[in-house]
Amino acid sequence: MDCVVRTATHPDGLARPLSVEEIRQIVGSIDRTTPHGIRDAAIILLGYASALRRAELVALDLADIEHKPAGLVLHIRQSKTDQEGHGEKVAVAHGQHALTDPVAALNAWRDLRGETPGALFTRIWGSAISSERLSGHVPARMLRTRAIAAGLDGTRITAHSLRAGHATTAALAGVPLNRIAAQTQHKDLGVLVNRYIRPLEALENTSSKDPGP
Repeated sequence: MDCVVRTATHPDGLARPLSVEEIRQIVGSIDRTTPHGIRDAAIILLGYASALRRAELVALDLADIEHKPAGLVLHIRQSKTDQEGHGEKVAVAHGQHALTDPVAALNAWRDLRGETPGALFTRIWGSAISSERLSGHVPARMLRTRAIAAGLDGTRITAHSLRAGHATTAALAGVPLNRIAAQTQHKDLGVLVNRYIRPLEALENTSSKDPGP
């Protein structure tokens, strides 16, 4: 059954970004023939592709998912940067590989969950799927547990590792800052630069890569 456990974070408050390779490693180790496996893979892949905050991810209702030929549009009813609840729309494209396609993973969960209105991601008791919405702490604990099971070091892996991984991977790929900010819903570009871009630049320019004495 699901349980709520707060995960420890690094003293500096920053989660470790997960790379595409690490996401593949994690979801590749999940048994996606079980209800938990189907749901958890959908949470991980949708969370990574959408770059949503964990509160936004668990707040999604079935009615917030709009299917399009190229993928999905997620309707975010309220977020950290939209306190007045005007709403945001976040697009998620089809994945290039079946293993990591967020749309296919979500469809598999929806087939299992059914089309009853309500929370998109719900608790599972034994093998029974409930209508009870997940709290924000369940995906955090689940991701760390799945990462460790896949052979990764779980240190500093939290639910934010999905969002941070999306932003970092996009920056490494040369995606323009404004496009990354549009996906992550960052209103303050300085936050995006200081948290994700500058650490990458530091790693790129560090003299420690050069031969030592």
